[in-house]
Amino acid sequence: MRELGIKSRMQKRYRKPKTVVTVDQKPNLIRHLHDLSGVWQTDITYIQLTNHRWR
Repeated sequence: MRELGIKSRMQKRYRKPKTVVTVDQKPNLIRHLHDLSGVWQTDITYIQLTNHRWR
């Protein structure tokens, strides 16, 4: 590597940020239900902000 003028470059290790919860968590109300036919579930993928940008 020295003869070719090549140098190695180390990359910093990625560290996952820690989350801090400041409010109490809500209990899981459907955990103990035996009949889940009346339970609806959804996922919000995109939320449009007031300035018409997507997050």
